[in-house]
Amino acid sequence: MQARPSNRIAALLVGALLIPGPGALEAQEEPRDTLRSDQEGVLVRGRVVDLSSSRPLPAASVVLEHLEDPEGGWSGLTDSVGVFRAPRLPPAEYTIRVEALGFDPLEHRLALAGYGSADLQIELAPAALELEPIVVVSRRRTRLENAGFYERRERGFGHSLTREEIEERQAMFVTDLVRTMPGVTVTPGTMGRGGVLRMRGGCEPDVVLDGVRLSAPVRLDDILSVNDLEGIEIYSGSTTPMQYSRSSCGTVLAWTRDPGTGDGKPWSWKRVGAAAGFLLLGWLLAG
Repeated sequence: MQARPSNRIAALLVGALLIPGPGALEAQEEPRDTLRSDQEGVLVRGRVVDLSSSRPLPAASVVLEHLEDPEGGWSGLTDSVGVFRAPRLPPAEYTIRVEALGFDPLEHRLALAGYGSADLQIELAPAALELEPIVVVSRRRTRLENAGFYERRERGFGHSLTREEIEERQAMFVTDLVRTMPGVTVTPGTMGRGGVLRMRGGCEPDVVLDGVRLSAPVRLDDILSVNDLEGIEIYSGSTTPMQYSRSSCGTVLAWTRDPGTGDGKPWSWKRVGAAAGFLLLGWLLAG
């Protein structure tokens, strides 16, 4: 893995000594007999740039702190082209600190020696931004959602039961779940069998199982157990959703347990065979 670049500072012109660091240069002294009183000290200039692109960094903060005299330092900002100019500073050891928004700060020891000038090239590395973690939650749509069950339920047409409501009723047969719904009657079965579901007027409604219409008259209790159901919908003829509307009597939409939930018992072979028989009988009658 490639190491992340760090800040760099270099003395381009003599007049400064970076501590520590190999290859640093001492300042060249101007002859004292030609140095005026207002030129005493070291003139410090520099340029602050982006290490990755060499782009100048304006408004970067530069602080030169005298290690022995807190009043003897200097602070300022870079101009529009990333350049700063400090007044002549007395020869001494300083700490130079450079900061810019979005970049790692730089701090280094700097020794100003002699009475010349020091030009510094300072390169700041872009800071690694720490972002708040993003949590992505993926939820698989359930069978009832895919079938439009909840959309129809919100419209208020017909009557429906979810899996939770089915479990609360603790019914023995599927017809026991719906016998109290308005417009629905159940003729009791015999010999321990479930009853026959009828709508108002005594007609038997169509049965659509997981979106597939069962053509022959079907007794729900012969093909489904309460534990098989994920949801059930009952519609009279006038309220049946258009895609399922064929009978003026009404329609029962039954939705079996979602295999992805991992609970509930699969259909028994007996129920699968019964459902297949009803489908075959409907096909023969239609032919």
